[in-house]
Amino acid sequence: MVIGHITLSNTFHDPNYPIASCIEGAIYTFHMPLFMFISGMLFYYTKISRDKSFPIVIRDKVKRLGIPFLFFTFSTLLLKYMFNPFMRRPVELSWEQVINCFIYPESNPLGEMWFVATLFILFLFYPIYRISLKRNMLILLVAVGAIFLNIFRLQTPLFCLSNVSYMLVFFYAGILFFKYELYRLFQNKVLFSVLLIAFMLVNAWPVFALIKAFVGILFSLALCLQLAFYFPRLFSSFREYTFQIFLTGIFFQIAVRFLYLRLNNEWYFSPLYITSILVGLYLPIAISKIVERLHWNWLLLCFGLPEKRN
Repeated sequence: MVIGHITLSNTFHDPNYPIASCIEGAIYTFHMPLFMFISGMLFYYTKISRDKSFPIVIRDKVKRLGIPFLFFTFSTLLLKYMFNPFMRRPVELSWEQVINCFIYPESNPLGEMWFVATLFILFLFYPIYRISLKRNMLILLVAVGAIFLNIFRLQTPLFCLSNVSYMLVFFYAGILFFKYELYRLFQNKVLFSVLLIAFMLVNAWPVFALIKAFVGILFSLALCLQLAFYFPRLFSSFREYTFQIFLTGIFFQIAVRFLYLRLNNEWYFSPLYITSILVGLYLPIAISKIVERLHWNWLLLCFGLPEKRN
């Protein structure tokens, strides 16, 4: 996600930077489906497997997703309005703009909020997931239905239903992946090698998008499990703050992008590319740690952090 948000030249797949363009292209074939897949896995582990009630689940998701959505929507709206002349997508302070942020989340001043809205709507189907997992036939029906919705995607921006229909198959696959403990298979070095080759092949030749996304997801899982085995603390510096990186990292990366465009010198591309990764990862962590030290529960909720218990 952080690498996918760099785009220093403001041009997606910029031919002037073939290596960065190749990395960017490969990432965008699967990175959002991967996040949905992981969200499904965690949803099974934290909620479905523990048989949480629907009201408890939704109340938790309103706090963990809804409050950050509100906070960052209005914060970004005000911030963009202050710097409208420099924005690719200028905003206006009007009731129509505010209402559209919620009815059409993709129009949100912080474009990444479509993911939060889509994820929240997927959580609303919790009773269907829980019931379906009780019978193999129901699992098959939901899985086939999710594939159908992915291929014949709903074409409406209303409440992100287009993204919901596209992402459901990955979210539900994540639930099944954890339910049947399939992650144990991905600790195998041979399978990792096979998936590495498959990942390179699907990015070298035209392949059906759904297949390409799943190959990317499975390769990522196998890669992470291999890295976790040899370097168990590799991601320890930021693994507790992934949501906060998603929420705030883009602001710092936009600042680096703006600096590169102002400098207008390609010699700065490589150092600022690395800088964008570092600030996108670690400045959100620094902010999160400051917020945690303040012990203000309302602020913790705004940043999607767990509340402090008295």
